[in-house]
Amino acid sequence: MRVIDRTSPPRPGPTRSLALPRFERLRLDNGMKVVAARRQALPEVSLRLVVEAGAGALPVDRAGLASLTARLLTEGAAGVGAAEMATRLDRIGASFTVSSGYDVTVLSMHTLSGTLEEALDFLASAVQSPDFLDGEVERVRQERVDEIRRKEDEPAHRAAQGLLEAVYGDHPFGALTIGTSERVAELDAHTIRSFHASTYLPGGAALVACGHVEQDRLLELVDSRFSGWGRGAPDSAIPATVESSGAEEVLLIDRPGSQQSELRIGGIGIARGATDEFDVRVLNAILGGVFNSRLNMKLREEKGWTYGARTTFAMRRAAGPFVARTAVETAVTADALAEMFRELKRMSEELPTQEEMRLAINALTLSLPRKFETVSQVTSKVVETVTYGLPDDYWPTFSDRVCAVDPEAVVQASRRYLDRARLTALVVGDAAVVAQPLERYGAVQLKAAT
Repeated sequence: MRVIDRTSPPRPGPTRSLALPRFERLRLDNGMKVVAARRQALPEVSLRLVVEAGAGALPVDRAGLASLTARLLTEGAAGVGAAEMATRLDRIGASFTVSSGYDVTVLSMHTLSGTLEEALDFLASAVQSPDFLDGEVERVRQERVDEIRRKEDEPAHRAAQGLLEAVYGDHPFGALTIGTSERVAELDAHTIRSFHASTYLPGGAALVACGHVEQDRLLELVDSRFSGWGRGAPDSAIPATVESSGAEEVLLIDRPGSQQSELRIGGIGIARGATDEFDVRVLNAILGGVFNSRLNMKLREEKGWTYGARTTFAMRRAAGPFVARTAVETAVTADALAEMFRELKRMSEELPTQEEMRLAINALTLSLPRKFETVSQVTSKVVETVTYGLPDDYWPTFSDRVCAVDPEAVVQASRRYLDRARLTALVVGDAAVVAQPLERYGAVQLKAAT
């Protein structure tokens, strides 16, 4: 009988290599791009239609318009109502979702290869001929307003919106893509139709497809359904972000009687594809991007003040926000904020240890092949390269570029983006309890919740 040594963990197996199918890039006469690859493992096809209809090109007083328009694409097209659209999807065994962010809106379908034609019919109808009936717009808009109002009662939502306003001001990134209840309540069917007509255009669209289908046949099917989509491209330029300057104060949104506080520290980060993108990815993993990061180990494991503390760099076409966030018991609000600032400063002063570098690099690279296992995962990742104009070798060389980051590069990136002078601190909590302790960081500015 074989004896298994259980006194030490087993050695990890060999690292899996990243295997990507070969994508062909084509373009229809109306300017619509087609990016397609064949993968024969299963009789399925994943489709992602990317349109230049993101919230980042809208003024802040139109926050929520892109998201609401995307939501309405599932509520009727070419005279076919929402219920019948759902029935058609069930009949062909397909799924259909629409997601809208700051950069683009993406219409996603997953279908069997045998029902690809019907799925493309559905997709073409949804993007080109949505009904936007007055009654449906009113119903969905009110549902969205009610949804936002529920969120606005949540301290985490109030913290997220308040920090964006403080960091970005009137820039489109100064509002959540879902918008506010007041602004969404002002949107009507005419506004929705106008936005759709000016942004859902083939010159700014790209269809990404992967699955069990010959590329020549796919192009023929796509051309027959989308070549009549008119012409033109939207003005989707996102305004440049203005360098922020943090103030020696803490913004405080009062939530009387709150038993815990939401803490945020944030500033302007980087755009996707920036020259120091991989330095920042490693920086973020060490600071707060994974469970065993410095910030989480300090606030959760050592102090026992929170269930979790995280950091993110939201990389968009223009420089998105850096955010450090956590929630703690009201009594330790000021102390927790002090520890957060201390960890941010330490990133700029101390070289990461070899163990920290190893854990961060492994977290970013060893799981990468698993993100390309299904056709839906592959199309999702290729959508990123299309959206941000990334080079074709971005994913094949991703791990090598992460591994090439050294500790000094991490410190230099920290000094660029984590300087206290660039950062804003915000707390949502009971002002009667936390305002005075927070004064150790400067003036406490009471900020109205929006």
